[in-house]
Amino acid sequence: MTEMNENNKNNKLVITRSQIKQVTEDACKACGMEEGFFGKLWDAFLKNDDVYKEYVMYLVKKDFPCEVKICGYTIVDILIWQMDGFKTKLDMDTSKTKGNQTSMVLLAFDTFMKMRENPERYLTHLSEDSGIENPCD
Repeated sequence: MTEMNENNKNNKLVITRSQIKQVTEDACKACGMEEGFFGKLWDAFLKNDDVYKEYVMYLVKKDFPCEVKICGYTIVDILIWQMDGFKTKLDMDTSKTKGNQTSMVLLAFDTFMKMRENPERYLTHLSEDSGIENPCD
């Protein structure tokens, strides 16, 4: 993210889609994501501009705006739900996500966009695994 330019005139960060793509690809590689994960994730971002915007906001501000909701859930809900699932793996010290915030965020965004395509699959798990009951609006 160091290559991104700050426009002194408006004091706004100027960031290109190409830069975001490279940062994301580098992060996927650094996290040891499986072959093809980056391509599928990037294609999903291109089809989900609203989620892509939240991802960019996270990269820039390290905060989630949580403006996008899928069946009442935000990206933070998905991240917390996945963290609950990671706990078992973390205890065994075999998870790629152990101590790796970047990996957890990438996986959460991936799941969030998959949930948009097939909400029923994830709603069942969300309500069973976390005790959250939140039906689609």
